[in-house]
Amino acid sequence: MALVVVLAAGGCASSRQAATPAAVPYTGLPISLHPASGPHGFDASLTGNPLSYINARRAEVGLPPIASDAAVAAAARAHAQYLRLNGARGHDEIAGTQGFTGVDVTTRVRVHTPVYGASEVLAVFGGFEQPSSAIAEIFAAPYHRGAVFFDWARAGEAVDVQKEGITVVDFADIAPVLKDAELIAYPYDGQADAPSSWVDIEQPDPMGANSGYGGAEVGYPITLSGGPNAHIVLTSLSLTDAAGKRVACRIAPVGIADTGRNTAVCTPLQPLARGMRYGVHAVGVLTQASPVKAPFDLQWTFSTANSGGGAMGQMLTRNGLPRTP
Repeated sequence: MALVVVLAAGGCASSRQAATPAAVPYTGLPISLHPASGPHGFDASLTGNPLSYINARRAEVGLPPIASDAAVAAAARAHAQYLRLNGARGHDEIAGTQGFTGVDVTTRVRVHTPVYGASEVLAVFGGFEQPSSAIAEIFAAPYHRGAVFFDWARAGEAVDVQKEGITVVDFADIAPVLKDAELIAYPYDGQADAPSSWVDIEQPDPMGANSGYGGAEVGYPITLSGGPNAHIVLTSLSLTDAAGKRVACRIAPVGIADTGRNTAVCTPLQPLARGMRYGVHAVGVLTQASPVKAPFDLQWTFSTANSGGGAMGQMLTRNGLPRTP
């Protein structure tokens, strides 16, 4: 069983505060997976640098890096200081409290630079147990992963280790990368070192409200992510091991509040086997800026790492990425 930090574990991904530029309506092309580039010799030392880690993970799935921006980083540092001074855990700030710079992330970023829209991921870890890498934990949480793979143009980071381990990454503006008929899979097609498990402490819970899995070690979440206007609905996802045995996987429910989320999730009910090859068959529909529903039927494979437990989701998180109205 993976360790769960009980004393003070928190992390979130905030919703964007402004609409994104309109995407080109669906053209009728079949939905396909964006080609993954592979690990590029992923360097574990990058875990100490949040944006470098993010860009390395983006490179694996064939996405370009997000540009580092000093002004956006200033906003992230200001919020990290606010969290530390007030013992806070979330994205919103309260006027009149210590270190207040703006109620929401877009307002805070606009203190330092003009911005079209903004978002934020953060993790706060306290007590005696700290994760080896806060940004790796952020990435493991499936809705946060969707934010990492989002088409952000600029980003800035802050790591505050005083009193509590606080990591904040702010994102700003949109730089469309994915084609309208492309999705990002993770674990990606051909991946050979996927984690086998994750601890379910993300809110909203990708296993569903009152699922009974909160805090439990489950399989590493499988995600499909799209561009700024993508809304993905999984109608089925079949996960099978090398012997062809079906592995139970729960699709994250989609409610009214989730209609803007650009990432669909299916989480195995039990940790995956180490050193095992798995096949994924995902069926669903994708909508973009237009109401046209584009069906997809995608298949890919990945393998779990031979050693190491899995990514421990030692955080309480939330995320929403609303599409263009």
